[in-house]
Amino acid sequence: MSDDLFERRQAERRYALKFLDYEILSPQGEVTGRGLARTLNVSKNGLRLETGQFFVPEQRLRITLGLDNDLVQINGRVINSQPENDELCSSGIMFLEFDAADRQTYQKHLDALKNALEE
Repeated sequence: MSDDLFERRQAERRYALKFLDYEILSPQGEVTGRGLARTLNVSKNGLRLETGQFFVPEQRLRITLGLDNDLVQINGRVINSQPENDELCSSGIMFLEFDAADRQTYQKHLDALKNALEE
């Protein structure tokens, strides 16, 4: 991990561009919006995504992530969101809920990415 005093992420990040669909969830779990984004990096516990939508910290999202021929659905919470330029924002998402099969599929892809980058 980084020696940066302000770095709070605990898990090592793997840089990967994958497209995803997200739904914004109300505190009651109702869908209040949706959109498309792409991942900038991924880790065991979360990801950073890039989209035209600015998210408020603590906002909950339901993410459907395309991993090759697999779709994985994850519920997460926005940790931070910051503008990258006039059109795009990047947001850190911490995973909250995973179906067991989706977690296994996600971990398999994360391990494959890690191995490919180490070669």
